[in-house]
Amino acid sequence: MTSPLARASRSLLSSFRARPISARIVHAAPCSTIAMENTRFGKFEAAPLQANFIPSLQQPTQQVLWIGCSDSGFQETTILDLLPDEMMVHRNIGNMIIEGDLSSETAVRYAVSVLGVKHIVVCGHYGCQIVKAASRNGLQGPWLSKLDSLHSSHKDTIDRLPEAESDRAFVKLNVLDQLRSLRQFPEVYDAAKSGSLQLHGIVYDTHTGEATRLLEGPGCRI
Repeated sequence: MTSPLARASRSLLSSFRARPISARIVHAAPCSTIAMENTRFGKFEAAPLQANFIPSLQQPTQQVLWIGCSDSGFQETTILDLLPDEMMVHRNIGNMIIEGDLSSETAVRYAVSVLGVKHIVVCGHYGCQIVKAASRNGLQGPWLSKLDSLHSSHKDTIDRLPEAESDRAFVKLNVLDQLRSLRQFPEVYDAAKSGSLQLHGIVYDTHTGEATRLLEGPGCRI
């Protein structure tokens, strides 16, 4: 006998191609400035990740979708101090959400609509070779060209920074841009608006082992 979860999963998966990510784009006020210095990042503030900011349920209930980078070598369960069974993990090049990518679209929609996760975490990391390549040489192809386009949009600001700082700033920009992309999913937007889902941007420093949250200011999206 087919379980309700299996039936719901099949129905959800079969609907993806008919429901593009741009079915409802949520327009938000643009940032007036991007000041990448000290702990400020435009109208986003960087703050140390607090212990247990997502409390563990201490039971195998997937409450978090983690979107991370294939280039990273750290454990997401260690950063969040959660059990492996509390997280659904999706990794790709540059921790990105790309319109038309069936893998990431499926992961997001399955996590929100079937699993009913309470949190989506997008985590970038300093020293990301993919992000660095975009800021140096430009990237080809529909997937990685999104990073090149993002860099071009903020090139004047980023290029004023020393090289090490510009790389770190671009990692933050990329995380914020993926949060914007997530809000274009109707399922994500509705769940976040109702308060049943929270979106979090995190940047991890592989040298210090410290994680930083990117906290949004009012009325601003990257």
